[in-house]
Amino acid sequence: MDKDTAAMYETEKATLYHADFLNIADGFADGSIDLVFTDPPFELAGGGMKNGKLNYENGEIFRNCGFSTKYIAFNRWIPEIYRILKNERYFYVMTNDRNLFSIHKACTDCNFKFCELLVLDKKMTVPSTYYPKRAEFILMYRKGSYRKGHFAGSTVIEERIPRGKEKRHPTEKPVAMIEHLIRCSTQENEVCLDPFMGSCSTGEACIKLNRRFIGVEIESRWFRTSQNRIKQL
Repeated sequence: MDKDTAAMYETEKATLYHADFLNIADGFADGSIDLVFTDPPFELAGGGMKNGKLNYENGEIFRNCGFSTKYIAFNRWIPEIYRILKNERYFYVMTNDRNLFSIHKACTDCNFKFCELLVLDKKMTVPSTYYPKRAEFILMYRKGSYRKGHFAGSTVIEERIPRGKEKRHPTEKPVAMIEHLIRCSTQENEVCLDPFMGSCSTGEACIKLNRRFIGVEIESRWFRTSQNRIKQL
């Protein structure tokens, strides 16, 4: 599928595709994107999973979350990210501890340069076989040479995960955290891509910061959620 034939929703600052990223990636030109931030699909191993339920400390439990695609091999889509990212630009990818090393290998295998391992302290714990988990991780890479940014703060980002009625998606990440990374790594009107946009937290962060956003989502439910979110903005 070419991205021009995928179902699409477009505004002045955002373009959303209802598609499988792997099916439309060929439609993105080489070196056309200034930043990629994404929280990709992967299987949860142990940890917060009990009897097919995703459990949270506050008693929030999501059943049958609507993910028909739970895992896409990292070495299938990460090379496409490398191709479409401009030189001297950055790629941020969320991960848990179990997938960190696989993602890192896929990135370095296609010549991404490792920059930082950032930690999201999400101010809540998830049950685990060993120590309850409170952190998620953000791997930061660059393509080509270093580009000066406006890097501030530290490698630990403390932001509360959305909960309750404010939560649109089971694995939603804080908009403030994404805003921070976008602000540090891009300039106004540059183009940011999220190939697995979920409920469009990255899109909201981009619009608030006057960046151009491109998002791709395969699930109908979350694509509709993303459309409504952008309309409200």
